Parts: sequence; C-alpha cells; structure tokens
Amino acid sequence: MRWSVGVFALLAMLGGCGGSNASTGTTLPTPSSSAGPSLAPVGASLEQYNIDPSKIYVVGISSGASAAVQMDVAHSATFHGAAIYAGSVYWCAGAGGAASALENCGGQTLSSGSASYHSTLAQSEAYLDQQSSLRTIDPSSYLAGKPVYLWSGTQDSVVNPLEMADLDAEYTHYGATVFFDNAFPAEHGWESPDGEVACGTKHSPYMIACDRGGSAYDSVGTWLTMFLGALAPRNNGTLAGTLTTFDQTEFGASSNVSMSQRGYIFVPQDCASGAQCGLILALHGCLQEAGLIGRTWVTEAGINEWADTNHLVVLYPDTIASASPGPTNPEACFDWWGYSNQDDPAYALKSGAQMRVLYAMVQGIAGVN
Repeated sequence: MRWSVGVFALLAMLGGCGGSNASTGTTLPTPSSSAGPSLAPVGASLEQYNIDPSKIYVVGISSGASAAVQMDVAHSATFHGAAIYAGSVYWCAGAGGAASALENCGGQTLSSGSASYHSTLAQSEAYLDQQSSLRTIDPSSYLAGKPVYLWSGTQDSVVNPLEMADLDAEYTHYGATVFFDNAFPAEHGWESPDGEVACGTKHSPYMIACDRGGSAYDSVGTWLTMFLGALAPRNNGTLAGTLTTFDQTEFGASSNVSMSQRGYIFVPQDCASGAQCGLILALHGCLQEAGLIGRTWVTEAGINEWADTNHLVVLYPDTIASASPGPTNPEACFDWWGYSNQDDPAYALKSGAQMRVLYAMVQGIAGVN
C-alpha cells in the first residue's frame, strides 16, 4: 500500500534485493512471491458468467486506484462506474518513471509529514485528449455521466489530498457524476467497516475503519448505491457465495508484468447458477498482495458482503514483488508508472503490458470485446 521512498531507493540501486535502506531506515519487502502467509494452489481456470455489460465497474486503492483510473479511462466504454481511494489523475507519472510518480503523484512522504505533490492535471488532460483522438483509448465522451466515487482522507500522508482534488477536477471536466468523500480524518487506506486499522492510523494491511456520528461508516455501500441505486441489505453473516483462487497465467500474468500466478474471485450463489450479475474489478494497493497479507484485502474490503446479496461477481487480481532483471517493483504495486514495460509511457493505454492482462480477465469473465 505504502508507495515509499524505498521504491525509488531500490531503483537507484539498480534493482538490488530487498532489505534496509541505509539512508531512510525503511525496510523493503523481499521481492518474492512466496513471502508471507502460505497460499492455496494456483486455482482453476476462470469461468465466464452471465454478466450484464451495463454493470461492469472498477475500483482500487493507492497504486490500485491509479491503475483503476487507467482502466476506467482507457476502457471507458466497458466500465460504467469507478471507485477510487487515494489514487491519482490519469497518466500522472507521465513518461518520467518512478521518480516522477513519487514526486508528483504519491508515495513520497516529506519531512513535513505531508505527501509530495506537484500537479500534473494539465498534462494528464492533454495526454488523455490526444490518446482519445488516436483511439489508443476509448473516446473520452464515454466518461460523461459516469458515476465516480472518490475517497481521500484529510490525514493521508502518502497521497496528498490535493492530488485527489485534481482527480475530482479531471473527472468533472469530462462530465462524470462525482461524489468526493473527503471529510474524514483518515490516513492512507481502504475504508470499510471490516477494516482492522483505526481511521487515522497508517500501517499494514492498510484496511481502515472510520466512524460517522458514532456509527461505523461504510464507503462501499456509498459507491454501490451510486452505481446500482437501492441495495439489498449487506450480508453481515456467513456468505452464501464462494471465494476461490483462479489461474492468472491464462491471461498473461507472469513475473514479467509483476503479477502472481493466482488471483481471487468471489461469486454469489445466484451468479454461479446462471443469473445475470454485475462485475467489479477490484485492485489492491502496494504491500497488499496475497504473498504478504494473505486474503486480508479480499476479506476486509467489505465488497463481498454487498456483492453476496446484490448479484455482483468480484474479481481480485493479484501482484507480486519483483526486481531486476525483471520489472523493478519491490512493493508489488499495480503498474502506474510503466515498470511492466521498461518505463514505456504506453503503460496507461489499452496496449499497456499489465493493462492487457487485467482487461483479458474482464473479457474472460464477462465475454466483452
């Protein structure tokens, strides 16, 4: 989750192994897909379900939020809603690689305690318009009227709230219907009543629970209401649906794109039986990969509890930490600066190496073009 100075330090060391950064005291995770809790076998092939093409959504936190913005913009004809927690504007890092990403967009905490930030909004919109015209992404007109939920904690020391304000301005510029949830004194994390970390605290696994008026807040219920309207009650008991692993390698996942062999999918009973359902593509943040925190992301996000009663399949792709000679991604982030194709600025386009893998999964489940 934390886009730490460790990423840039490791790049400066030409992709050395994880360990202690002497200049910062930061302990880097060892780039190994076997680190952390033991995992289930790779899993079965991903099945196709009866997915309503008008109910396909993308959500994400931190690096996964920036990747979700990329997916939402590049495939705006496919995704019909987005929920972005502490992310950045489209193509925020530009062609500047990790250094630009950390300095401008998020991941670098300054001595003042705030996150480093320099606006790239103008460059982002110019690039988006250019690529829309070139048809390397879907036409930007598809963003108009789209429901978009944005979360930014006032105490976020990893992604500056000003970055999320830029994203609010960007989506609004293209005509999306935006709800900007930015009043909670929250640190960096995904907000859910199932989160194990206090709202104003920043530490692993970065799953925070916030309070409003003496009651637990549920941000997932907020954005699902935006997407679907009135909801069936959240299942707070034993879920009727199933959470299983699936083989990501069938869609091109490999160490070359810093993605694990396995991902997770939650399927409600009715969706498994052939009922028409929606689909949520959910992307975790740095340091939230299964090799480090096991199933914490997929069980504490609070999405499955709503999906179980509201006819929604939830897809949870997973990353792995990696280092030279492959992609330099020591914290298992989703690709929002171009690491998966040697800093190629096409990382945010449909042709982006990791973007192709993620979209192939959506195609495999939903049968979309």
